[in-house]
Amino acid sequence: MANIYGTYQACRSNPMTGVNECMYLEPELTELMAQVGNYEDHLWAWEAWHNGVGRQLRPLYLRYVELKNKEAQLNGYADYGDQWRQKYETTEMETIVQDLYVQVEPLYKQLHAYIRRKLYETYGPDKVDLRGPLPAHLLGDMWGRFWVNLNSIAIPYPEKPSTDPSPEMIRQNYTVERMFQTGNQFYTSMGLYPVPDTFWNLSMLEKPTDGREVACHATAWDFYDGKDFRIRMCTKVIFEDFQTVHHELGHIQYYMQYAFQPLNYRDGANDGFHEAVGELMAMSFSTTKHLNAIGLLNVPDDPEVDMNFLLFQALNTISTLPFHLTQDTWRWSMFRGDIPLEQLNDNYWAEKARVVGVAPPVGRDPALDLDITAIYHVCNDFDMIRYFMRTFYQYQFNEVLCQAAGHTGPLYKCDFYNSTAAGDALAEMLKLGASRPWQDAMEALTGQRDILATPLLNYFEPLRVWLEAENIKNGDYVGWDIPPNKLVNKEFAPYLKEKTQQKLGLSPARKSPSSKLRKNRMSSDFRPALHNVRL
Repeated sequence: MANIYGTYQACRSNPMTGVNECMYLEPELTELMAQVGNYEDHLWAWEAWHNGVGRQLRPLYLRYVELKNKEAQLNGYADYGDQWRQKYETTEMETIVQDLYVQVEPLYKQLHAYIRRKLYETYGPDKVDLRGPLPAHLLGDMWGRFWVNLNSIAIPYPEKPSTDPSPEMIRQNYTVERMFQTGNQFYTSMGLYPVPDTFWNLSMLEKPTDGREVACHATAWDFYDGKDFRIRMCTKVIFEDFQTVHHELGHIQYYMQYAFQPLNYRDGANDGFHEAVGELMAMSFSTTKHLNAIGLLNVPDDPEVDMNFLLFQALNTISTLPFHLTQDTWRWSMFRGDIPLEQLNDNYWAEKARVVGVAPPVGRDPALDLDITAIYHVCNDFDMIRYFMRTFYQYQFNEVLCQAAGHTGPLYKCDFYNSTAAGDALAEMLKLGASRPWQDAMEALTGQRDILATPLLNYFEPLRVWLEAENIKNGDYVGWDIPPNKLVNKEFAPYLKEKTQQKLGLSPARKSPSSKLRKNRMSSDFRPALHNVRL
């Protein structure tokens, strides 16, 4: 599956030149999807990728799920989704994530309505319905996961100085190596560890130019010898990749901090913690205060500039919450055998329409398509609830580190660069690794044991107020209309579910070992730890 994903090329006759051209996901298709304005190009790329990759992966993925379910049941879990959820050491994970999302959903819907208006103004009423879901191929990447590439049409005050330092990075002749050195210096300024010398020799920081086919998805690697830590990334000299550099270095920092622990405990408190650390540091690095300090911006203290910054942050954060949620709540249902095999893809898009408010741009074939597989994390067997949880963790961590750094004023202006007090507080949590329950790690840093939505909501409160006023001014409908769900024949559904459970290797009567709350730290297919971000 990984090989199909990493080597597939979408080919066409170029509509301008007539010359045949083939495109990998990285960089060609990714760059095409990041451009705003060419509807037909986006449509071609989306359909070519999802048909070309998803249709090849469907039979392989269904067989893979069958095997993983059998393995999970042999290890005492109800199914593979149950095994994933128990990494969070609670039997209430499904309730917890829904409770968290209910609190942030109003903010997401305001952002959704605002972006829909901007897409309507860009592509026209025949392409975008002001009361409907968003077309999945117009959101700035192949999956509609991150909306940051829509910033050019969504920025609230375009006449104000830009908070995107990409042009200045080019003007100052930034290189990929300098981006990583700058990121490394951010961590060391807080008294945290520098990357080892071997990092620079053994990592793959740029896409090879010798013709090799490589997986470009940004990943950080721990080789479990306490000294070999690497990043694999096809870095480009743009601000989005500069943020990713800081994120991936967060994984490396976590690895180095808990490297002294016994092997079983060399991991994050949970997967969400690992993701939150890097995203937290990327967020602090991205503030106008910090970018001004390192000479990549020169913007005044201006409420309208602040709103531009907050909207950009929301496109990178708030837009992802329902996406990550449905990627895994849907898979949990699939692992349980709740969805008839004949209806998997239709059911997936029905759930996306209901929760995320997006729809596929073209008809899908329920017998051939399984579009969820056409993203790195699914075909490489990674849960995505880690990214949902990390978003809440990062804002909780941010509040505490800002206090440690002595910050006063709005949280979106906080930068803990050069604060060793913030670094010491963070290091104390990182050193625990997986040696204690995640609630203990949370308490070590924040002083309390619960995951909260309020820090995130506090951070974005000025943006929420602005979005609400803007949507009212434009007369925009907040929410979306979707057709009634006609996917399931209710009389036939129980039979289909039973047959699906059999095909997925499940014994329907098996119960989850909730009393044990098992947490298997050693993977049955032990391999170097791999943590992922973006794309």
